[in-house]
Amino acid sequence: MTSFRAAIGDELDPKAVVGVTAVLAVFAVMTDFSAGSVIAIPAGLVALDALRAVCTARDYPDAAAGVVLGAVGGLVFASLAIGDGAVVYGVLAAVAAWLCLDSLYDLRHGIDRSSDPDDDLSEDEYYLVSAHGWAVLRELREAGRPLSRGELQDRTGLPDEDFERVVETVGDTGPLERVGTGYVLDESETGTAAMIRSIARAVGRRLRRPLGLLGPLKP
Repeated sequence: MTSFRAAIGDELDPKAVVGVTAVLAVFAVMTDFSAGSVIAIPAGLVALDALRAVCTARDYPDAAAGVVLGAVGGLVFASLAIGDGAVVYGVLAAVAAWLCLDSLYDLRHGIDRSSDPDDDLSEDEYYLVSAHGWAVLRELREAGRPLSRGELQDRTGLPDEDFERVVETVGDTGPLERVGTGYVLDESETGTAAMIRSIARAVGRRLRRPLGLLGPLKP
């Protein structure tokens, strides 16, 4: 188990805190930014690092820190929004509330983001699968018709394991579409527009995810 002293040493960056404080101080001099915020924001950063250090030392999941941070931040920013009437504090309160609910979702579903799953792709594997995926898509585009698995493996030289990885990665929400016993290229899922749609869907799912707390727990 990691000690709190070692954990806070890894989490806390004094230079970053000093830099943020200096920037806020200059900002306060040049604008009507409150002096209290110059102190509160760096203090909040230190508190966040300390909270993460406690979670690390106690082997708590990162979501526990998110729940506490989101709840406290939501209350603080909501009170500031009510007192000052500043829209920015209202936005920050909403973000903090989302963080709290999202972290509760992680806790409820047992999701631990402090460690990477064993089956995650490494950077080298990601580029390799991407190259294999482009080879498969290129063959489908040139063929202009559905190609069977055997035809695609013959054309690309991919062994079974590599081809299955491509189908799992590219065929999930990508342009590789299964039709009968073969595969075709879904042109609607290629290009800049498709990339924007994919990003928008991913962001939308991520933002809506805390709403899962209102439904039954899925296995």
